[in-house]
Amino acid sequence: MQNRKLRRLAAAASTAAMAAGFAASLGVGAASAAPVSQSTNSGDWTFNRTISNGTPAPGETITVTNNIRWNGGLAPTISSFKDYHPACLTYVAGSSRVTGKTVTTNVTNTTLVTMTGSWIRSAVDRNIDYTVQYTVGADCGRDLALTTGAGISANQGLSSENQTAGPSLTVPKSASTSSVAVSPAPKAGAASTLTATVTAGATGTVEFADNGTVLGTGTVNNGTATYAWTPSAAQPYSITAKYLGDAAYLQSTSAPQTGTVSAPDVATDTALAAPETANNGAPVDLTATVSPAPAGGTVQFKDGAANIGAPVAVTGGSATLSHAFSTDGAHEVTAVYSGADGFSGSTSAARTVTVSTRAADTTTALTAPSHAKTGVAVSIAATVDPAPNAGTVQFLDGGTPIGDPIAVAGSVAVLAHTFETAGSHSITAVFSGAKGFATSTAAAATVQVAVPAPNEVATTTALAAPATAGENEAVTLTATVDPAQNGGTVQFFDGTTAIGGPVAVSGGSATLSHAFASAGAHGVTAVYSGTPGVLGSSSDARVVNVSAPTDPGTGGGTGSLGNLFG
Repeated sequence: MQNRKLRRLAAAASTAAMAAGFAASLGVGAASAAPVSQSTNSGDWTFNRTISNGTPAPGETITVTNNIRWNGGLAPTISSFKDYHPACLTYVAGSSRVTGKTVTTNVTNTTLVTMTGSWIRSAVDRNIDYTVQYTVGADCGRDLALTTGAGISANQGLSSENQTAGPSLTVPKSASTSSVAVSPAPKAGAASTLTATVTAGATGTVEFADNGTVLGTGTVNNGTATYAWTPSAAQPYSITAKYLGDAAYLQSTSAPQTGTVSAPDVATDTALAAPETANNGAPVDLTATVSPAPAGGTVQFKDGAANIGAPVAVTGGSATLSHAFSTDGAHEVTAVYSGADGFSGSTSAARTVTVSTRAADTTTALTAPSHAKTGVAVSIAATVDPAPNAGTVQFLDGGTPIGDPIAVAGSVAVLAHTFETAGSHSITAVFSGAKGFATSTAAAATVQVAVPAPNEVATTTALAAPATAGENEAVTLTATVDPAQNGGTVQFFDGTTAIGGPVAVSGGSATLSHAFASAGAHGVTAVYSGTPGVLGSSSDARVVNVSAPTDPGTGGGTGSLGNLFG
């Protein structure tokens, strides 16, 4: 019995020596790759197991060697060897060997490798060995004993296995690195961001400190952690970042970032000067004054939230911008000072600038007969220049309104009025104004009104004119006097401007061919002069819209022939 024990001890020693030699042949004999071994009896078998590195790092390949000794008296036939391993180890395909020879291998699950074949052991040939290689996974628990084991299948009821036969291996935590950055440069009373950068893949928390005093912590996210630090005083600083480690990585502390916290910025006040009103499209000055006067920086003027132009440099404590508002209404204007070295930024109080479109000046000219008869209608016309797009004219007789306001059409407003009293009448016309057009009043005209003789005949004059015409295109203007007359003349007017000379009335009508020289709306009237015993009269206004000529083009290059033949 004693001799048998001695043989077992000798075999174990021999197995350990073989494992050490194998490990050395793989170059893992360094202190950082120390093998671990364990001998365990399992039934009539002894498993002498060695792992090439008992403290491997993730990604490293390790070799498991199992020197097996048969301790019984029979001669069993082995059909398979089983090697149990932690699930975080991955079998290296094709790496298994039995007595140095390749062998059929099955990876039946994540924790078992099975090598199959046929091997006979006896009293004269008791020893056999196998090797298997694994890659250490990053998912291995760190600083934990990870158990390995073995099993053997043999006939004659001599199978045996021990899933915890050992040895155990331990995957240590990986070393980590840490660095820290401070931005912007620390200034008393202003926030700076402390940014720690740690080893990729590390998680957990970073502790930030200034001269050894913990400031606070930040959570690692994608390799960085941050902390907002607001120093309270101008003094030296030494910022470090200490990574506190996690399940896979060890702690580490950055090199310090040192310097001196600068003095706080001087507070500034920004005042804005702007006009209360402005005309649309007309430039006005916006002036910001920063106090105390800084040595630099810019002012951004704003209309509500929108920037007005680009930032303006501050010179001598002020910045001025000339700006033309493009929309009517109330504009809330502010000035934002950017700040500069040693000076804080500031924003002015808002100033309201009310913007409106400036009305164009107008003139109103009055056309009225110098004489009239009571009870006989005459035409009184007012022409507004430039022609407005709306508005009315109120005619007045000595300050008293004559009828209702008359809408301006084609710059002209015409009123048919019958004087009820004889005498001198002072007539004026007042244009009401319209959007973009100012009001104006015509100079007064005097109309001498007399009582008509009993035999004088009243007339009416009607005007026929086209609604549209082309610029410099001749059109026909026709005035018809009722009752029909064969005497007197008709004077045609464009606004208050006579069109040509008076045209004789024949058969109750007068006709004039006229070409308008300018595009736009033209208010045309006709004034009959009357004859002895026949009273004069004026027509209502007719608006002729004159358009500018269009470019006929080249006609495709055919020139005069193209026009000739169409």
